[in-house]
Amino acid sequence: MVMKKESIMYDRDEKGELLPVEVKVEIDENDENHLEYKDETIKVIPIPRGKIKRIFAGVSKEEERDFDGEIIGEHCVDPKFTTDEIPHIKPVFATILVNTIFRESGLGGNKDKKKAAQEAEDEFAKN
Repeated sequence: MVMKKESIMYDRDEKGELLPVEVKVEIDENDENHLEYKDETIKVIPIPRGKIKRIFAGVSKEEERDFDGEIIGEHCVDPKFTTDEIPHIKPVFATILVNTIFRESGLGGNKDKKKAAQEAEDEFAKN
C-alpha cells in the first residue's frame, strides 16, 4: 500500500502553523528523579527538519547557547514557560522536556542531548 502524505507530514492549522501534540514525557526509568513523571503528558510542537538544520547551522563547538532554553521556550506549549522562568526550571525536568520534544521531532529520546545535537549537526553537514 502506498503511504499517505497526511501520515508523513506534521499537522498544521489554516495559517500553516504546526499544531501541538500531547505526548507522554520521555523519562529514564533507571533514574529515580524521573520516575515521578512517568505517567505525565505535555503538549509540544515538534521541531521540523528545516528548523533543526537552522538551529545547528554555523554553531561552533565552543559557542555557548542555551539550546535547552530555546527548545523549551519555543516548543513546549503546555506547560508554557516564559523567558524569565526557563533558567529556573529544575535540571531533571528540563532534561525530560527536551528529550520529549526531541523524540516527538524524530531525534530519538532518552539519550544525551549533546549526542543528539551532534547527530543533528552531522545530518545537516551531510545535506
